[in-house]
Amino acid sequence: MKGPSRTLASLLISVFFPLPAVGGGLWRALDYLPGQKSVTVMVSENPRIYYRITSSTPLAVDIQGPARLKIVSRAEAVTGAPRTVAYRVILTEGSRIVKEQSTESSVATEASIQGGEGAVCKSRTFTWQVPDGDHRINLTATGAASVLVRLQVANPQRPEGAMVSLTPVAASRSVTVSEGEKLIPYYSVLPGKPVRLRVVGPTSLELSSRLDFDSTMRGTQAYRLTISEDGQRLREVEFKTTKATTATYTDLKDRIASKIDRVVITVAQGSHEILVELSKPRNGSAEIHARIPQPTVGTEE
Repeated sequence: MKGPSRTLASLLISVFFPLPAVGGGLWRALDYLPGQKSVTVMVSENPRIYYRITSSTPLAVDIQGPARLKIVSRAEAVTGAPRTVAYRVILTEGSRIVKEQSTESSVATEASIQGGEGAVCKSRTFTWQVPDGDHRINLTATGAASVLVRLQVANPQRPEGAMVSLTPVAASRSVTVSEGEKLIPYYSVLPGKPVRLRVVGPTSLELSSRLDFDSTMRGTQAYRLTISEDGQRLREVEFKTTKATTATYTDLKDRIASKIDRVVITVAQGSHEILVELSKPRNGSAEIHARIPQPTVGTEE
């Protein structure tokens, strides 16, 4: 039964990640956490998104397992402090410590906070194997005045299987993407015109997306998708992307396709109507391709 009471309990959306490569999952950075202020660190002239934590200001993160969570940390250097900084990063779930790292690091020469706001130390990394289920973890740091953390997730390798494409029940237009020798149908997400999908669970819904580049867009561009059901916002996912070198639009001559991004959604039992909207940029456009595993006999499509 549809209604406002049906929330994440009936449609669980996983932390977004690309399809894994053979032999393991690919890492994807969590560059957008709703309600959290990020810090851009330039590493060898490449921007990287970090979040600041201290002993009294934790960073809360919702994550769905099974997955792996990688934490890259950098202590912030303080003028007049010792050249080497010793600190500890702690992951807790509720009152339980699930993982921690005690380490030390010196000031980095190839990394700095964007805008010249301060120096940072060399990076230190550790991972946590996230158990099955939904988890809310908190990250805190001790020893240093503040520590910057960069978060990346990877899903376990899933077995290869036949996938079938879904045609939306509503979309403003269709666009064909040519890549290699394949022609793939995508559907446009335009301002105020979402793509509407009807999905029968239990199943996994894979959304592939591409940002449309126009003639004024250069370098890396960010875009954000909002996924909702029954008027309730369930998840926002933000990607940073560049122009594709192997994919083109056959019927959208004034736009260039971006590299592909993917979101995997676990859909619970029952019928679901899912809206995919472009919430950033407000005047932009993106293309969506939806797939589900090949239904078995007796499963509704």
